Amino acid sequence: MPTLALSLHDYRRLANVLRVLAPTAARPALMRLGLLRGKAPDERGEGAEYEGFVAALEKLGPTFVKLGQIMATRSDLLPPELTERLGRLHDHVTPAPFEQLREQLTIDLGGSPEELFAEFSTTPIAAASIAQVYAARLGSGEDVVVKVRRPGIDAIMRADLRLLLAAARVVERRAPAMRRHQPVRVVTELGEALLEEIDFRIEARNQTEIRKRAKVFQIPQIHGQFTTERTMVSTRVRGRSPNAAFRDDEPALARTLAPEAARGLLGMILLDGVFHADPHPGNILVTPDGSLALLDFGSVGRLPAKRREQVLVVLGSLVDADAAAVSDVLMEWAGRSGPAPPGLEQSVERFFQRYAAESGRPIRLAEAIGEFISIARDNALTLPPDLLLLMRALGIAEGLARTLDPDLDVVAAIAPVVIQAFASRFQAKALATRAFRAFRNSTRSSPSGLKQSGALSGGSGVTALSYRFQVQT
Repeated sequence: MPTLALSLHDYRRLANVLRVLAPTAARPALMRLGLLRGKAPDERGEGAEYEGFVAALEKLGPTFVKLGQIMATRSDLLPPELTERLGRLHDHVTPAPFEQLREQLTIDLGGSPEELFAEFSTTPIAAASIAQVYAARLGSGEDVVVKVRRPGIDAIMRADLRLLLAAARVVERRAPAMRRHQPVRVVTELGEALLEEIDFRIEARNQTEIRKRAKVFQIPQIHGQFTTERTMVSTRVRGRSPNAAFRDDEPALARTLAPEAARGLLGMILLDGVFHADPHPGNILVTPDGSLALLDFGSVGRLPAKRREQVLVVLGSLVDADAAAVSDVLMEWAGRSGPAPPGLEQSVERFFQRYAAESGRPIRLAEAIGEFISIARDNALTLPPDLLLLMRALGIAEGLARTLDPDLDVVAAIAPVVIQAFASRFQAKALATRAFRAFRNSTRSSPSGLKQSGALSGGSGVTALSYRFQVQT
């Protein structure tokens, strides 16, 4: 492993980070790693320590806020009491004066905003630690928003990521039990994701791609001629946040939009394989014509066809109560070979008993997803990041739909999308593709490749799943 060189500035930043984290829930781990000395934490209780940890991440700035938001998806590794608090992390900062951004914006646009736009307001309509957003109007009369990266944020993030990588190496060296979670790899992937998120060219491509596929949501159009690594211009969408206040003011419209939102977000995941990873009410608007608009594509998840098939195998196995099939998928997701942990199939069977159609209990996706992740955590199975991002997005989507309509049967609402995904999985072309893949794997002397082809024999899953969802509808 190559040496990681830290500057004097890096060491000063490290001292500040440790000072801020010392009174929080991170203290025991920091002491075990030899990064802190002194007394054990006081008896304030886990809740207070977790709250202090979240507040500390907010204080440490954008890199650590993003780190916390990613940690919020790792319910397979962290206690739910902590991940729930991390999910509420805020990213509010005092806006920087426009004059601090003017030179950078002028360079990126190729001219001053006053010259290039018919109107440009220097008062931001939104501000976060990474960027500020301004309202403007094109010469054509179209209202747009101009998203500008805060100066210096790239250098700050790269410096913090160096510290996090150094810390991950310490963890791997001093905490053997954590090695299976591959902290160096996790931090490396985190760094790549964060640096992509502050490159607005990538966000613009994500937004354009999803806009081409979107059926339920309005997606703002990107103006490519003004978009650079640090600046992005898109059509301005006006509307209201789909929160409880909107539901109280427009109950009939809220009830209509609730199932549309659930189906639209799930369709991105299962049908398109490209989805908005953070669809909370702050990133969605109800437009004046009663449509839904989706904003902010800095965090986008991608599911390859194989992963979508695996998710459908799990859904089909839920119908058939096939604990062995779900256990196999969990083992594959965790990258584990050999026999499954002793209690895995029993845990999955208990899960089926709780959520089977015969149980008569209503299914809440967030609750079921939480229990499913707990099964992995209790059996020391680490789930892949893309899958955890999917599960988090599903939980947020369900919360959005229930905010609009607390009585909504979310499972019944999303049934058409799930059935469509199953049907497309068994189209002739898709079957031929999977058969070829299974054959190719088998010729490479991979016994597990033939095992995967078993998914081809599950054609009855479409009928069974359709029946279950239709009954619940």
